[in-house]
Amino acid sequence: MKKNILIGCCFLLSCFISFGQHSLKAGFDGKEYRDILRIAFGITDTSAEKMKIENQRTYKMVYRSNVGALDNRWDLWTDENRKVAVINIRGTINTKDSWLANFYAAMVPATGSIQVNDSTTFNYKMARDSNAAVHVGWMIGVSYLGPDIIAHTKEYYAKGFKDFIICGHSQGGVLALLMRSYVEYNGDLPKDIQFKTYASASPKPGNLYYAYDLEYLSGLDWTFRVVNILDWVPETPFSIQTLDDFNQPNGLAALKPAIKKQKLVARWYLNSAYKKLDKSPRKAVKYQQKYLGHRLYTIVKKTLPQLKEPAYTKRNNYMVAGTPVILRPDEKYKELFPFDGKNTFINHMMKPYLYLAQLCYP
Repeated sequence: MKKNILIGCCFLLSCFISFGQHSLKAGFDGKEYRDILRIAFGITDTSAEKMKIENQRTYKMVYRSNVGALDNRWDLWTDENRKVAVINIRGTINTKDSWLANFYAAMVPATGSIQVNDSTTFNYKMARDSNAAVHVGWMIGVSYLGPDIIAHTKEYYAKGFKDFIICGHSQGGVLALLMRSYVEYNGDLPKDIQFKTYASASPKPGNLYYAYDLEYLSGLDWTFRVVNILDWVPETPFSIQTLDDFNQPNGLAALKPAIKKQKLVARWYLNSAYKKLDKSPRKAVKYQQKYLGHRLYTIVKKTLPQLKEPAYTKRNNYMVAGTPVILRPDEKYKELFPFDGKNTFINHMMKPYLYLAQLCYP
């Protein structure tokens, strides 16, 4: 009798331990990344990629969202055996509205609100630091995707899923980074959920303080930015750094008092140089806000007529975010994916990334 009780207790204990374990492991996984890249290809809905990519066989699609905001969409895929769910966010497609989301590149505070329409105000928190700022066009995408993703995450958590991969390629990649922040600070999700993020070919999501926050909350082993070194898209949007973008206090703030102590000729020269160095980036920020903020808003408003223009920050110091995973081409790569003088996105497409992922992380 005692033996049977002991066996029963051991069985229950083993079930409890296995129930609390996670299937996702820390660190970049080449096969895992290639699987999610194949999933991302399945949601492109565009003729931009005329290629054949073999479907992955690990995950099954269980949900596809409606198209909303600036042609944003996401899919939910699940692996029932491992109880792993994939939140896959679509990248740029060949429509005006989808491209508008990229070009509408003024920055807004990482904590704030966007009035999407007359009856809906999207309140969000993307970072703890009050200096953090993010890309407004992609935040409009988050305003549509975020609440739906939170709701489905809770639904599948109730079904036993505690491991979620957030992923996407290109615009989908940068939205994946922003979504990782969104699920951290919004929606009051269960604390035992493990998120892992693969941002493939992602542009820059926000400024340095946003990048600091994202990288701190996710650590080195859970949020990855995968980059082909020949791809120019991850170098966008433009980064403009002014003296206001530095931490306070800093040594640069002491330059003006120090210049005043110099002799007349030296003071005149140093003051002139200081003003030019300070004025040029500030002027560039104003132009960026004018053309990629206020004027782009008037175009976006034609698609979203009830969208109220948000208050932009005076920051445009865009930075990359996430632990870098570098894909370095070999000589064969250039034969497989040659630049013909017109195909400027050749190094940004999914098939080159898939080839390099197999080459660099087999």
